[in-house]
Amino acid sequence: MTTTSIRQRIEDRLNLVEQMLISQQHLSDPAEVLDALATVSKFYSVLSEEQREFVQAARWAVEERKDWMTAPG
Repeated sequence: MTTTSIRQRIEDRLNLVEQMLISQQHLSDPAEVLDALATVSKFYSVLSEEQREFVQAARWAVEERKDWMTAPG
């Protein structure tokens, strides 16, 4: 698998998590959002600082059951 395809897979997964948060799915089905976050978190060492901050903010929103619009970042 090429670096480009790995990076694209990571971007696709981040986009999925973002859509889940925007639709507030983390409030109705937090387990599914945490599962999606887990598929990104395994690549944490290669994520950009911005992507890491997004993952941390997303996890915070799920754990604290916060509306995504009020989440940091």
